[in-house]
Amino acid sequence: MSTCLKNLIVAAVVLLGCVAVRAQEPASTDPSSAENLIPDTPGKIVGRSITLSDFGAEDLGFLAIPNTPPTVGIVLVPDSYGLDDFTKHEAERLAGEGYLVVAVDIYNGRTTTDPGQIANMVENLDGPSVMKTVTAGIRLFHESPKFRVDHVVMIGWGVGANYTWEAAHQENAPDGAIMFYGPMQSGEVKRCPVPISALYSDRDPAVTRQGVLNFQHAMRDAGSDFTAWFIAAGPGWSNPQSKTYSPVEDGEAWKVAEPFIIRIGAEPVKKKGGVVDKVKDSVKNLFQKL
Repeated sequence: MSTCLKNLIVAAVVLLGCVAVRAQEPASTDPSSAENLIPDTPGKIVGRSITLSDFGAEDLGFLAIPNTPPTVGIVLVPDSYGLDDFTKHEAERLAGEGYLVVAVDIYNGRTTTDPGQIANMVENLDGPSVMKTVTAGIRLFHESPKFRVDHVVMIGWGVGANYTWEAAHQENAPDGAIMFYGPMQSGEVKRCPVPISALYSDRDPAVTRQGVLNFQHAMRDAGSDFTAWFIAAGPGWSNPQSKTYSPVEDGEAWKVAEPFIIRIGAEPVKKKGGVVDKVKDSVKNLFQKL
């Protein structure tokens, strides 16, 4: 065996050993890092707070782990209420259906039900900082040795839908995105690289039905996989804190959202090669040449 080949094999073993050790390091803070969590045992699913520091953000997330091995990870981006009980409940509900779910915190630990404070918090959101947190949620499912999954779907409500829209156009994008009462882009529309399912209120004077239909037409002309749906309720129909909360119409909205998640989960797996994969492939190729 050549010296070059021996050195490459040793490097691969060392690198893989480092990754294994990193995944087993004990938690040093509370909330825990995602890598140190023990998967839920059969029974009621209870989510827990985690830090996203391993994936590029110092903010918190709320992770809910299903009782069965998941193939789809879901990143939830909350509305103006922040990481509230509703968003956490949705994370646990979706985990109960077999998905691995993380809800990200756009307010860095702050929550409130006061309308004036909510308006002020939304006004002072730091877009780049929020996007860093959203991206960390995606990276958790793309890069984590313990929680890596085949497909990632992002779901955002209201304010969170705006960041979901932005994330769907970035380099480290999810495999699909769902927007509940989200944005409607005006002006030049560019192709979105991932499928989007958008649910709009048919009672929102600021986002008209015709405007949505025009937007859908422009998106499709640009080559996007984009479908708009209308829900017979005001924007905010999902969250019990909203004055326009409608559990019946929220159920109708999920009749659209859940098949979209299933569709994304059934798509061919994209190869996401990291450093470890490249080293393993190099070693494998060298052995095949011997």
